[in-house]
Amino acid sequence: MKIKKVFTANLKPGMVSSEAVYTSSNHLVIQSNIVLTNEIINKLKQYSVRAIKVYIQEEPNEAGEPFELEGPTYFQRVQESEEFKKFDTEFTGCVDGFKSSLNDFVTKNTDGLVDNMLNDVRDLLGKTRNPLHLLDMLQCMREYDDSTYAHSMNVALVCNVIGNWLHMSMDDLNVLVTCGLLHDIGKLQINPEIITKPGKLTDEEYKQIKNHTLYGYEILKDKNLDERVKLAALQHHERYDGKGYPQKLSGSQIDFFATIVAVADVYDAMTADRCYRKGVCPFSVIEMMEQEKSLYNPGVLYMFMERTIEAYVNTEVLLSNGEKGKVVLLNKSYLSRPVVITEKGTSYDLSKNFKIQIETLV
Repeated sequence: MKIKKVFTANLKPGMVSSEAVYTSSNHLVIQSNIVLTNEIINKLKQYSVRAIKVYIQEEPNEAGEPFELEGPTYFQRVQESEEFKKFDTEFTGCVDGFKSSLNDFVTKNTDGLVDNMLNDVRDLLGKTRNPLHLLDMLQCMREYDDSTYAHSMNVALVCNVIGNWLHMSMDDLNVLVTCGLLHDIGKLQINPEIITKPGKLTDEEYKQIKNHTLYGYEILKDKNLDERVKLAALQHHERYDGKGYPQKLSGSQIDFFATIVAVADVYDAMTADRCYRKGVCPFSVIEMMEQEKSLYNPGVLYMFMERTIEAYVNTEVLLSNGEKGKVVLLNKSYLSRPVVITEKGTSYDLSKNFKIQIETLV
């Protein structure tokens, strides 16, 4: 028996929660040590709980033994590569420099500092082969103590990926990356103990966290910056259905660049763990994004999901029933659940068979 963080989409009746689960507004959904039922799992989905920690026991194979993979998994191979090690070292240095620049940014002139930040991003991008290679390496990164700074760097890198996929001009791409770098600058105005608090936030603490969008806009509004950078700081938690904050904007009321930052922001949040991680299965991440599709700009979200997942066609995967197979075809209407053909020749259309899901890439 061990504790594992499991996406809500992959929860099964009979699993047991290892900790209490709260909504984003700090309301209790379920207590710890609760046996999950279909009703409880649906409740978690209704409250937009992305993942919870549960006690699990490795499912046995036909011989009664736990499923084991021979050799390293896909993401373990990424972590063991020289490319990743160089990227990780470069990333650490960039985060340290970015921390200093971001703190100076609050009190100093923007000229030069933004250029320095953009140069750091370009240096990191130079350590990757292509956008999907970058996303793979970001999923394998370890946790940083200064999570706000590492997260902002990650969001900027993902914004670069999205901007390139949207065929943006270099000027617009630089603005978009700057949006990612500065979107959470308002968190510098919040007590660090609240930002890093491991347990449940009080209502007042959560209010402070939500105010980081307003604080960020106040910091940036008089700076010599593109207006879209300022709006991204203010609006990156607005949601397309009008249920975000701080202004409850909806649809086209939200600045386009802010909607891109929102997708990059949630992607990094979904792939972030609290320990050195083996890499989160991209199909699980896309499944969660599909479940929350009403919250984000549909054009940006669908393009990002499709381009992210199409690279994994012909990739070997481990299914939840213990069989290994290969992704052979994507379902355009359900990108997270492709067609998989196993080593034994069995074909599974996961968009029609919800009893089976992809556990990991191999």
